[in-house]
Amino acid sequence: MKLRLSKPNVGDIMTVARSPVVTASLTTSIYDIVHIMTNEGFRRIPIVNPGTSKLQGIVTSTDIVDYFGGGEKFLIVKRKFGGAFFKAINEPVKSILRANPPFAMKTATLADAIRIMKESSVGGLPIVDDSGRVEAIITERDLLRIFKAKIAMGTVSDLMTSAVVTAPAETSILEAERMMVEKSFRRLPIVEEGRVAGLVTAMDIVRFFGSGDVFSHLRSGTILQVLETPVIDIGVKKLITTRPSTDLAEAAEVMTSKNIGSLLVIDGRKLKGIITERDFLKLVKEW
Repeated sequence: MKLRLSKPNVGDIMTVARSPVVTASLTTSIYDIVHIMTNEGFRRIPIVNPGTSKLQGIVTSTDIVDYFGGGEKFLIVKRKFGGAFFKAINEPVKSILRANPPFAMKTATLADAIRIMKESSVGGLPIVDDSGRVEAIITERDLLRIFKAKIAMGTVSDLMTSAVVTAPAETSILEAERMMVEKSFRRLPIVEEGRVAGLVTAMDIVRFFGSGDVFSHLRSGTILQVLETPVIDIGVKKLITTRPSTDLAEAAEVMTSKNIGSLLVIDGRKLKGIITERDFLKLVKEW
């Protein structure tokens, strides 16, 4: 079961990529990055030279999760700032960005973009011109919007991930972050008394740190106090789900129309799997 696309045209990536793209510089604070992501709903921000607009790196919601408790970047918060939240969030983004990120040229084809995203295991690519200036960005969600009409057969059970890592409702944000970074995923279903009670994503955690409540209550506290918050408090509880027998085309339509990156797969009351935007790229047959 593969999607066969029409013959690629040079530069057709720009017919799908979004432009203009919001960017930031090396000196932009992590505080500002969090607010851009929260306000705009972006999971990734290209980092550019402010004078030339040339690509210098990228920061993603996963990098924010890593910095605020999930992984090695959290050591910066603990060692440099003693866990002080307000000092740590004003650190320049250059401390946590991914340098030399994968990208695509504006003359590339969609096939090029898909190949790079698959090989690099990334969900989005900055698009640059011959001088390395960022002109646009393309994501898995953009690709799913154009491919969904080409999905002619198959069910969710054919594509979903069955071995889903879950967390109890009382799991702290810190524990959830560590699980996400260690397992390299952005979504964590929350289970309570054997039933799915919610879903927390990397973007939910970013929005939590960008919320006014966090700042108003913890001006004199440490990040460790924030991270003890139960993950159920910040996750989505009213879930849009699907069934294993649902047609893939229908699942893709739901995801794009609701602007969501995944669907939990439920059969009765049991969690059977999860299907994400990235899973749909597995269907695309390269030329």
